[in-house]
Amino acid sequence: MWDLAWRTPQGWAWSQPSEQWRHLTIGLWVRTFVRCEAESAPASILAQLHRFADQVGMTTAGLAEMGWQIAADETAARRVASPTTEGATSGTGTHSRPRERRLRTAPEEAS
Repeated sequence: MWDLAWRTPQGWAWSQPSEQWRHLTIGLWVRTFVRCEAESAPASILAQLHRFADQVGMTTAGLAEMGWQIAADETAARRVASPTTEGATSGTGTHSRPRERRLRTAPEEAS
């Protein structure tokens, strides 16, 4: 789960120096997520999971609260069609487009 979380667009954002303070909360979210998979997990743990997911940007509300938007991957079809051309994946399952292009800050709305 830890590896999967860090492969998301949010993982790129978490890796930025301005977001490193969030690493403990990310760890708590991952551990709570794993605890919630147990059949005996109480409802209170599920509520904690949702709060942690908001805090690390893994929910729609969390993304909005942080001003993050995940951009559509507009070049995925081209990467699949021509895996040997420049800009294609290297077989590691990573995206060829820099992660900073996939996760953008939403523009501030005028009040």
